[in-house]
Amino acid sequence: MFFDKRGMRVFVYREPIDMRAGFEKLLSFCVHHLGAEMNQGHVYIFFGKNRRRLKLLIYDGSGLVLIAKRMERGGFMSHAELLGRAEISLQELKLIVHGSVLRGPLIDRSFVPQKSESQKSVTQRESFALPVGMAPSL
Repeated sequence: MFFDKRGMRVFVYREPIDMRAGFEKLLSFCVHHLGAEMNQGHVYIFFGKNRRRLKLLIYDGSGLVLIAKRMERGGFMSHAELLGRAEISLQELKLIVHGSVLRGPLIDRSFVPQKSESQKSVTQRESFALPVGMAPSL
């Protein structure tokens, strides 16, 4: 994909659309509903009502580019699965275009500090005895 420009952002249109929409209608959605300035080169993603189609609108410096993709098997994730997010990362866009379903925001694990052996927390529950008289009656 050619979406690797520095500073590029990906915005998600909040409702599924009729996939017959072309340049002008999608541009209208971007400007009026998302407050977009199309000459900035950001990507706008639109999901189809039946989840089998997806459209991307981007300004590449000389004009608008409309990319449409139809899944032959399965479907794209629904907009509801993005949990109301209006913006996603480029990495998430690439996963969506290839048919993946995002279950939560992606975290770049290279920036998460690793815990040493002495800092690791115990995740198992410890058993304990209740004080006399506090035990539940069966």
